[in-house]
Amino acid sequence: MGLLILAGNTLFPCFLRFIIWAMRIMLPDRPKWQSWRITLDFILEHPRRVYTNLFPARHTWYLLGTIIILNGIDWAAFELLSIRNKDIESLPTEYRVLDGLFQALAVRAGGFYVVTIADLHQGLLVLYVLMMYVSAYPVTLTMRNTNVYEERSLGIYAHDESPDSPANTSRSNVVMDLIRHHLGRPGLSETSRGYFVHQQLRSQLSHDLWWIALAVFFIAIRESDHYEAQPVAFSTFNIIFEVVSAYGCVGVSLGFPGKNYSFCGAWHTISKLILAAVALRGRHRGLPVAIDKAIMLPSESLAWAEEEDAAMRRDRSRAWAQEHGPVGSV
Repeated sequence: MGLLILAGNTLFPCFLRFIIWAMRIMLPDRPKWQSWRITLDFILEHPRRVYTNLFPARHTWYLLGTIIILNGIDWAAFELLSIRNKDIESLPTEYRVLDGLFQALAVRAGGFYVVTIADLHQGLLVLYVLMMYVSAYPVTLTMRNTNVYEERSLGIYAHDESPDSPANTSRSNVVMDLIRHHLGRPGLSETSRGYFVHQQLRSQLSHDLWWIALAVFFIAIRESDHYEAQPVAFSTFNIIFEVVSAYGCVGVSLGFPGKNYSFCGAWHTISKLILAAVALRGRHRGLPVAIDKAIMLPSESLAWAEEEDAAMRRDRSRAWAQEHGPVGSV
C-alpha cells in the first residue's frame, strides 16, 4: 500500500520510467518489434520531449534519492518522538516500526494514517507540516530543470552587462569571490543549471509563502471569536496545519474535539472559502511555470533554436571564465 501511495504521487516519474525501461528490456529481438524498440529508446533518451513527468535517468535517480531521504526522516522522527507516547507504545514493537514506516510514506495521503493525528507529539506535527509543504518540490524542480524546450530560461542566466562593465569589476565582487574561493564554497555560475534550480527554489518559496501566510492571517482574524471561546482547539498552529494540508492537497486534519468532521468544519463560511481557494491554488503549483512544450517532436526550427542557445551559453561561459578565472591568484 505504501508503494502504491508513492507510485501515484511523488515517485510517479520513477515508476513510469522503470515500467518503460522494463518494457524495452523484455521486447524480443525480432524485426516486427523494431518500431517498438525505436520508440521506447527515443522515450528513454529524450523523456521530456514526450511527457512532463518523465525525466532523464540521472534526474530520476536524484528524485528517488530525495524521496527516500525525506521519508527516512519522517520514519526516524516518528519512532523517536513516539517514545513515552502511551497511544503508540501500547502497540507491539514490530507493529510500531511498520506503522511508523507506513505513516512516513502516507504523509501526503489523507485517510491512510494509522494513529490519530492529534495524539502525536507536537514536534512530529511540526515536521509533518514541513513535509506536506516541501514534498512537492522535488518533482516540481525536476520538471522545470529538465524542460529541454525552455533553454533560454534554463541555462542562460549571465548578466547582460559586458565584462568591462563596473558591475563585473567592482571591488566588492572581487572580495566576495576571494572569500568564496578560500572558504571552499565557490558561487554558482549564473550560466549553470544549478543556478537555475536555486532561482526556481527561491521563487517557489516566496510565491508559496505569500498564499499560506495571507490565508493563515485572514482565517485567524475571522476565527478570533472561536479562539476566545476555545483557545486550544482554535490555536494558530492548528490553523497553520489545516492551511498547509489544503495547500499541499493532502487532506489531513487535526479534527475538532467531540465532532466527526475536520477542523475546518467548525470555521465560519468565509474561512472555508479562503481554505478552498488555497487548496485550488496549491493544486496547480506542480505545473510548469509557462507552457511546457514536452509533446513537441524535434524539428528543424527547434534544432536551430537549441544550437543557438548552446552557442550563447558557450560564449557566455567562456566570457565568465575569463573574467573570474584564477580567483586565488589575485
